[in-house]
Amino acid sequence: MKSILSVSILSAALLMNGCDYKPRNQGKALFEKECQSCHMEKGQGLGKLFPPVANADYVVNNKTQLACLIRNGIEGQLTVNGQEYTGEMEGNLQLTEIEISNLVHYILVDLNNQKDAYQISEIKAQLELCKK
Repeated sequence: MKSILSVSILSAALLMNGCDYKPRNQGKALFEKECQSCHMEKGQGLGKLFPPVANADYVVNNKTQLACLIRNGIEGQLTVNGQEYTGEMEGNLQLTEIEISNLVHYILVDLNNQKDAYQISEIKAQLELCKK
């Protein structure tokens, strides 16, 4: 009887954690963990040091490259919303394809008001093209 109760409690705990699963929720959590320290809480960037990823023309104009940028990072000069940035962003090699997909979804849909997000198959294809 105790083992049935233990299994029931464990199952309920697992279901409660999984019930709120949506790409935007995991994407937001990943953004907070992996990106927020440089790109700030709402993706607004940090002055001339770190570019914004929210309401950012660079993000919208380069959305087919976001998965690769997240995975492999970027260095050099880029222009975001008319402001030039020079520096380096390290890649996130530890993130899975699904995590990258959810992060891209959050950045595009929640931070840049885009209606179209990518499916996991499209993210996998993008990542395959950019392997180092």
